[in-house]
Amino acid sequence: MKNILISGGTGFIGRALTSYLLDNYLDAKLTILVRSKHDLPELPRVTYCLWDVKKKMIDASVPDDIDTVIHLAGANISAKRWTRSRKQVLLDSRTESGKLLVDWVLGKGKAVQTFISASAIGWYGEGAPGTIFTEHDPAGHGFLANVCQQWEAATSSLATQGIRTAWIRTGLVLHPTGGMWKALSPAFRCNVAPRFASGKQCFSWIALADLVSLYAYVADHDNIAGPINAVSPHPVAQIELTKSLIAKQKSSFIVLPVPRFMLRLALGELSIELIKNANVSADKIQQMGFRFSAPILADLPD
Repeated sequence: MKNILISGGTGFIGRALTSYLLDNYLDAKLTILVRSKHDLPELPRVTYCLWDVKKKMIDASVPDDIDTVIHLAGANISAKRWTRSRKQVLLDSRTESGKLLVDWVLGKGKAVQTFISASAIGWYGEGAPGTIFTEHDPAGHGFLANVCQQWEAATSSLATQGIRTAWIRTGLVLHPTGGMWKALSPAFRCNVAPRFASGKQCFSWIALADLVSLYAYVADHDNIAGPINAVSPHPVAQIELTKSLIAKQKSSFIVLPVPRFMLRLALGELSIELIKNANVSADKIQQMGFRFSAPILADLPD
């Protein structure tokens, strides 16, 4: 892993991954695909190259010695209500960008040996109480399960071309600067810990630091391929997760029940993701030797 091409490198996860790679792989050179070069940080060993998914264009300046591609690009799932047009954006931003990268690899990326794509545990859909999902389980039902299925399918042809391909099925990513943790910060500032519906639904989560080190670990190990669940080995009930996060910042708080109908009014169909049960196993990546720095909520940074 010497020359790495990253899509989505300026996003929440992409920025953290870039920092991790620069700090831990001192010989690595990173090429980050961007839609605009305006207001980008100058970083050592990082080059920015333009791409345009709608125009099916990747700049010719991308080096031809790229050996590893990490595909993170995709519109934010929770940023807006899931209207029909928004759903299409969420799907296309993942599948069309993946297809474009596949075309580039097969056409110009002759040195590519490893292709790693983001995916999500949304693949599994809703789990019945007691169900623990593994990478062997088929795709579930619902919008996100369909997106994940097409997301992975968009790059699956590379595996048949002798390129090691992995899909990182990511759980709820936890860090104070982004994702659900940041979204809950206004409630936390008011000493409120929201409980969504019963609060008993299982949330499979992962610390941001563990997620980016997991990407690097998969890229580094030639024996790892296929779908990989990127989740902590210790999933928890939603209300326990929320209590744990607010307790890191507040000495006292109250639990505020948020009924299903209120979630539906506020978020529309997206509310389903806050009340569904998703207990996902981390056994595969642990059996491959990966060790979590934050396997339990108490290990998360403040």
